[in-house]
Amino acid sequence: MNAKYSFVLLLITALVGCFAKQAEKPTPAEVGTPVQELTPPSELALMMRAMAAHADSAKAHIARNEDLPPFPEQFAGLMTATPTVGMHIDPITFPTFAKDYRTKLDNLYKVKKGERTTAYNALVQSCANCHGSHCPGPLMRIKKMYVSAPK
Repeated sequence: MNAKYSFVLLLITALVGCFAKQAEKPTPAEVGTPVQELTPPSELALMMRAMAAHADSAKAHIARNEDLPPFPEQFAGLMTATPTVGMHIDPITFPTFAKDYRTKLDNLYKVKKGERTTAYNALVQSCANCHGSHCPGPLMRIKKMYVSAPK
C-alpha cells in the first residue's frame, strides 16, 4: 500500500509540474528599465557612413600604391539627402561644405598617383571642416583617416 501511495503522490506531483505555468521573464518596462527605441538612420547618415567606408578604402589603396576604388557616383546626392530628424543643417554653410567635398573628391580621382596622399588628406580635411560646424560627433574618427605624407 505504501508503494501505491508513493506512486500516486509521484504521479500527482509530475502532473502538477507539467501543467504549472512557467515563470515568465519580466519585460524591461515591468522592471523599470527604459526601452531604447531606435529609429532607422537617415538618408544623410547612411551616405556619411558610405563616405567614411569609401575614404577607408581609398586610404588603403593609396597606402598600397594601387588604383583607387571606383568613383562613388552615389555621393552626388549629398546636398539633397534627408538629414536625421531634429538635426539642424544650416542651409547656407552645409551646401558650401558639400560642394567642397565634391570638389576634393573629384580632384582625388584626377591627380597623379604621386599627388594622391595630398589630395586624399584635403578630402579628409573637407570632412573635418564640415563636422566642425555640423554634427561634431565623428571628428575623432575623421582625425584617424589622414594619411601620413611619404618621406
